[in-house]
Amino acid sequence: MGKISTKRRYRRLVLLFFILTLLWMGLIFWFSANDGSDSSAMSGKLLRRLLSVFVPGWDGKTPKEQRRIMQNLHLIFRKCGHFSEYLVLGVFLSVTAALLVPLLPKRIRSRQAKHPVFGILVPAFLAFLYACSDEYHQRFVAGRSGEFRDVMIDFSGACIGILLMLPVCRNIRRRQEARRRAAIEKRSRHRKKHPVSAGNRMHEP
Repeated sequence: MGKISTKRRYRRLVLLFFILTLLWMGLIFWFSANDGSDSSAMSGKLLRRLLSVFVPGWDGKTPKEQRRIMQNLHLIFRKCGHFSEYLVLGVFLSVTAALLVPLLPKRIRSRQAKHPVFGILVPAFLAFLYACSDEYHQRFVAGRSGEFRDVMIDFSGACIGILLMLPVCRNIRRRQEARRRAAIEKRSRHRKKHPVSAGNRMHEP
């Protein structure tokens, strides 16, 4: 029962991160679906709130000075927003990929163990594909455009998120390998204590 319960909890954890990844991708899609004026107004309001908190004497500046500062920072702020969105996506993709490994076929697991770089390349490739589809989607939204420059900004954010999670993913893989070795040793001890006779071995499935 304990083994079954552990497997069930692990699968629930995998499912949780898989759902979180999909939800975050949906949130990115929703942001991209806003037309140019709505998106600009949303980011402008957020930028104004941040400036009022972090810029000394912001409330004492004239509306003209505030507009000038916001115009200078607005584009950079929007690009940083894209970068941050995909940084979080990179985190979710890398953790989900690391958790999924034990549920994959044995042949794929063995390849991944020999070449752990796939734990980086697969999430990065998925993030790049989604960034391309996201920018393509924006071409059909009023007031928005799809640019390869933005794809690379998004992809850079995802790569940073993946790299930040490398220690976590390595720890996940170490624990998975430790569980696998413990299970093998347990089966080996069980067979030594309860050897199967030659006649019974022939009838084993």
